[in-house]
Amino acid sequence: MKGLIRIIALFLTVGLLAGCGKNIPSIDPALLQSKPSLLVVTEPNLAPDTKQRLQAALVDWRDHHQTAFDWFADVSTLSEEQLEAIRSHAYDYIVVAGHELVQATLPQAEQIGNRKWILLDDQVVRQTLSIQGSHIMVKSVLESQLRGEWDEWVRQQLVSDRAIEWVTTSAYPIPSEWAPSEEAEYVSLADAEGWYSQLQFQVRSHGPAWIVVFAPLEKSQLQRIRGLQVPVVNMAQTTVELNWNEILVTLRNNLSNQAWTPGLQPYEQREAVVKKNF
Repeated sequence: MKGLIRIIALFLTVGLLAGCGKNIPSIDPALLQSKPSLLVVTEPNLAPDTKQRLQAALVDWRDHHQTAFDWFADVSTLSEEQLEAIRSHAYDYIVVAGHELVQATLPQAEQIGNRKWILLDDQVVRQTLSIQGSHIMVKSVLESQLRGEWDEWVRQQLVSDRAIEWVTTSAYPIPSEWAPSEEAEYVSLADAEGWYSQLQFQVRSHGPAWIVVFAPLEKSQLQRIRGLQVPVVNMAQTTVELNWNEILVTLRNNLSNQAWTPGLQPYEQREAVVKKNF
């Protein structure tokens, strides 16, 4: 009887091993495709320390949150080859970072409507931005946030009787609380004929403590203004430093909740730092 049991057990063991050999489980391709995925596209002038922080955050996300990612680094404009890769991969989000790259990518993103695009501008959006399609989100610091960042400094100058000579253009009027209409002689429009001669006259007449540039100007115009030997504050050079760790937290939460808000959106306070450049 014992011998018979051993023989039966041997046949059962061999049968099980044979069965295992024929039915080794394979990974379901659908399961692979269901994994959340992200493409990040960044500009050539991304700071080295920012690259390191971004890479660390992406690797952490891959290792601990089961999210796949690709990264197109040092991109000025998406090539046709890169656009084809975007069309052929089912990315949950395509994240594009950097002002010039965002400007170049927006028209391309409008043509690829079956992907969700998140464009992260690192400059202040000063004017109304036209965004075509509910598949695009542009995040930036808005004009109202720019004014909020500078408001305390401007008011300190006014309270201390430090005169400000403003330089702007007709498209970027100075906020009335900073330069009331009765002080129009303290404002120069750099897109008006003879603006520099007028600015020279006003600087000699008013003896300002500061010349404040409010609108984006050409480099040659800024050089002429600095030649007046008065300290210059260029509000148009206010920059935005992105906090990639926090931005990725937001993205991860949106992926989990399947949340999506298209259009122009302000950064959350934890996602970006506005840096005033004196």
